[in-house]
Amino acid sequence: MRVSGAVVVIAVLDGGSGAGLARRFTAAGAAGVLIADQHVGVAEDLATELDRPGCPVVGVGGDIRRPSDIAALVDTAEKHLGSIDLFCVAGPDGERIVSLADLPDHLDLERLAELLALVGEAIGEVVPPQRCPAEPTAKAA
Repeated sequence: MRVSGAVVVIAVLDGGSGAGLARRFTAAGAAGVLIADQHVGVAEDLATELDRPGCPVVGVGGDIRRPSDIAALVDTAEKHLGSIDLFCVAGPDGERIVSLADLPDHLDLERLAELLALVGEAIGEVVPPQRCPAEPTAKAA
């Protein structure tokens, strides 16, 4: 995976942290990083800390479990940083990086649907499985 010169989106789920990923990408020579966090102000504070010439860092609020938020992240990243190369999901049980090399420079609706599917898979890999309540057992009379 080539990081140098890449535009990276890091989406943080509840219980996850994008700080380590953001620091690694900026240190590795990313061309720009967009950090999205569900908690207002967290991504913005991290972006302010890491922003530097040659690697602008943008922080926004957003929840990637909502397709409209993913669309907004894509628009914001492309507007401020250029075409996205890597889309990362940071969750409570780890992180997943999705390379968008196979997607075209401009994400039309069909390609956005592909991105949503990839992000959905990534979320499933970094979120603990939901435990189903135990089935009630019948008591013997």
